[in-house]
Amino acid sequence: MNTAIQCIVLLACMVICSSMSIKRCQCVKTKGHVNPNLITDVKVYKPRPYCNRTEVIVLLKDNNLMCLDPKKRFTQTILKVIEMQRAQRAAKMNTTVPKTITVEATTSNTIAPVS
Repeated sequence: MNTAIQCIVLLACMVICSSMSIKRCQCVKTKGHVNPNLITDVKVYKPRPYCNRTEVIVLLKDNNLMCLDPKKRFTQTILKVIEMQRAQRAAKMNTTVPKTITVEATTSNTIAPVS
């Protein structure tokens, strides 16, 4: 009976441990450059508890993901360009167009003065 309980507990522990995802860095290999015309999106992941390095992942037009080396000049230039483009888009969205408010002036002879 004692052996059966130990086997059940061991089996439960194995199921729990195998169902948990072990997170790690997404970028195993990095590239120094890629054709900038193929880039559709850039994501930057700062160091996290399960990955101690900064990761720069680009999405290409063919839906492939590619890791770039964040220390390379090419990657830093791409990040600056993307940041400037996002700032320009945000500035366009925040600009307000002056709205003209028209008020119709009506005069009425039926209003009596209050004494």
